[in-house]
Amino acid sequence: MDTKTRILNQSLALFNVEGEDQQAAIDIANALEISPGNLYYHFKGKDAIIHALFDAFEEEMRIILAGAKGGVSSLEDYWVYIHILLEEIWDFRFFYKNLGALLARYPDLARRFRRLTADLRTAIGHVFAGLSENDVIELDPKLADAAVEQTIRTLTFWLPMSAVDAVDEETDNAVLERTVFQTVAVIAPYLRDRDTMVGEMLDRLDALIDA
Repeated sequence: MDTKTRILNQSLALFNVEGEDQQAAIDIANALEISPGNLYYHFKGKDAIIHALFDAFEEEMRIILAGAKGGVSSLEDYWVYIHILLEEIWDFRFFYKNLGALLARYPDLARRFRRLTADLRTAIGHVFAGLSENDVIELDPKLADAAVEQTIRTLTFWLPMSAVDAVDEETDNAVLERTVFQTVAVIAPYLRDRDTMVGEMLDRLDALIDA
């Protein structure tokens, strides 16, 4: 693995665990056991590293969003799709843990994040349309925007809420699986076969958390 990739991987690990605001370029260099000059050769400080990490996050998110139109036609598809989205957010979770403060420090990233969120909103709208066309849900058009918006808010703010509700014995995987369920549950009132499908969702959640 080349030094540039090692710097990005180590930075991401440190930012995710300890918070981006708690780390300086020297901390990253020390963790990698390289000189600050070597780090600076590849990235002109922590800001450049954060921008490179956002580039990677945005690229991967756009690949996921591209699969929304026509690619989700069942509740199982939707569960998997939300799982993929949340896993990607989890991989770059430092962006979300202190989102307001981070975007205030990086106005250019704030603009890009808003565009990405707008595209996510469009993607979820396509997903709901596909589920409606395939008779999975029956969603009143007057409520569609609200359902999309609630889904976006869950996807965006689940990490701060998880910190508030932290349960010491709950694993990261359990938190992730529970959030998948909570996100998918937004459409539960609109499921055509609601009783059966909600029961299956609960059984699936229990099995995944216990695994």
